[in-house]
Amino acid sequence: MVDHHELSRRLNVAQGGAADLDRLVADFFAQPCLAYSESTDQSRALVRQVLPDWHLHLGFGASGVLPYAALSLGDRHCEAEAGTVPLAILRCLMQAVSPPEAPGQTEPPPA
Repeated sequence: MVDHHELSRRLNVAQGGAADLDRLVADFFAQPCLAYSESTDQSRALVRQVLPDWHLHLGFGASGVLPYAALSLGDRHCEAEAGTVPLAILRCLMQAVSPPEAPGQTEPPPA
């Protein structure tokens, strides 16, 4: 099984959808293997399944070129940009399910 860090890294370097990436996402979240990295509908449905109470917002970044996804619940908020909407959603989802950091410990920046 892929760990959180490895899946996040793979999503951060992805340029588009890929079947192997979809398998990793499905395995990580214990969901059916669908086209999460290629389908906005499938990636949105995954968010609803994994984080049913969270609010998902989609838009374009400040440049107006790259899509972004934002997830929020109460005072928790995360957002991510990517070359495609599904990848932005998946990157943001991984941030939202990140385990809390230990004091003095940080994750390496995305590749």
